[in-house]
Amino acid sequence: MAAHASNTSQPRPLAAKPRQTIERTHGAGQHSARMAMPKPKSHAKGAAGATPAHAAKPHEATTHASSDTKATHAKPDEGSTAERPNRRIARRVATCAVVILVLLIACYGAGYAYFSSHFIPGTTVDGMDASNLSKDELAAKINQIAASWSSHVTGDGLDLTLAEGDVGLTADGTLRATAARAEVDPRRWPLELLSPKQIETGTGVSLDDARLQATMQAAIDTVNATAAQPTDAYVTYDENGGTFVIKDATIGGVIDATSAIGAVKTSALSLKQSLELGEAQLVKPQLTSESPDLVAARDAANRVLSLEIPLTKEGRELTRVSKDQIAQWVSVSEDMQLDVDVDAIDDWASESLSDKVASSDEVHDYDVDSTSVASSIADNLHRCAADTIEIPLAITGERPAESEGARERGRHIDINLSTQYARFYGGDGTVIWRSYLVSGNTSKRHGTPTGEYSILNKATNQTLIGADENHDNKPDYKSHVNYWMPFLGNAYGLHDASWRSRFGGSIYSYAGSHGCVNLPREKAAELFDLVNVGDKVNIHW
Repeated sequence: MAAHASNTSQPRPLAAKPRQTIERTHGAGQHSARMAMPKPKSHAKGAAGATPAHAAKPHEATTHASSDTKATHAKPDEGSTAERPNRRIARRVATCAVVILVLLIACYGAGYAYFSSHFIPGTTVDGMDASNLSKDELAAKINQIAASWSSHVTGDGLDLTLAEGDVGLTADGTLRATAARAEVDPRRWPLELLSPKQIETGTGVSLDDARLQATMQAAIDTVNATAAQPTDAYVTYDENGGTFVIKDATIGGVIDATSAIGAVKTSALSLKQSLELGEAQLVKPQLTSESPDLVAARDAANRVLSLEIPLTKEGRELTRVSKDQIAQWVSVSEDMQLDVDVDAIDDWASESLSDKVASSDEVHDYDVDSTSVASSIADNLHRCAADTIEIPLAITGERPAESEGARERGRHIDINLSTQYARFYGGDGTVIWRSYLVSGNTSKRHGTPTGEYSILNKATNQTLIGADENHDNKPDYKSHVNYWMPFLGNAYGLHDASWRSRFGGSIYSYAGSHGCVNLPREKAAELFDLVNVGDKVNIHW
């Protein structure tokens, strides 16, 4: 009888023995070596799959054994014991997966069965909690609340309780519950557990709009009779900040009847039993600080505020319209347009500007056309321009050339820093020379020193060298002058300033000299020929 195949992963080498043969057993693509036991010399068939044992020579048996051994090593036994644990794990995982799947299906089915007739937890129907309620239970709940419904309305000055009869409330719970169930898909219950629905049916509860309107309007009118009105935002000038700003709007306390009644209606249709009104139900201002037109108007006003409009007299700058003056003349109207007060400008021109013109020239008296000045300034402001305006004026008279005390002083140069005007008085007190000038820059603290001085020297073709105030190891300026007449050391004096095209006015306040008295070249030449060393110089405001 043939022996069973060995279960070892590697075949054992067989020793060559008489009457032993190596046989192959075929099954499931596997090859295994097995030894045949000694058999009688007969031609009878042995066990299934075994071949008759022929008289094999010893060397033939050995050869066959070696061939079979190589075959076994080339293809390992797939049914070896090393693979059995992996197969067991796979079977267990598959079993668990099947169990879990069965449980999930069972849970889903149970949920589907339950939520086919009940609402998902967290579900609301027209604002009412319907968690785990059946359609009939929800209908009963709606009808019960409606039967004794009332609502306490507060806020915005209101405090009233509305009963069913005040608004004509009626309810059909079955209609609303049925409509709500139509919005439910029980197949999606796992997803809706994560995100419950807020169902709005808009049916099943109704009001008498006319009755609601009458009840609420009476209460609202009572509150509004004494409530503060809302105010729009507007543009105003902030003196502290020196700019135009937007003043915020105010809400006030006037109730918007349409909004308030709408909120009450929505709350009643949801059968809510309390409602607090808020700012959303108040009348809103039309303009807020974020209104684009208002923001644009503010920005336009600030651009105008930044203008500096030069005013000249006989081509020489006398003054400039300042920021503070413009702020008094311009405003933003209700239609968010730039409004210019021409009358206020006219008043300024007839008073302040006329005084400046009068003080600018001690020789003549003038009459300023203030109306024309006001019109020109207003035109500049409307166009947001800074065009130079020549002051329209007429000479009305001539002043005496002799000033008070001039005769007693004798020969002297009188320099008026306020008017930016100089006169040279002869020994008899009469004016023998006059000129506009530019004194030291007051904005940079380079103002011309005041006091009594005298001409120390006269020189031509001089180069004036400034100090090194910026500490860059270079003089701040080098200026060639044709006529030099110092009166304080060799640092301050009268001289020509060929680099200037204008003199007088307010130039000194923003573009003045480093302290010297600047003169037109022809006027400096005239003074140089007239003045003597030792002549007095009187400088004052």
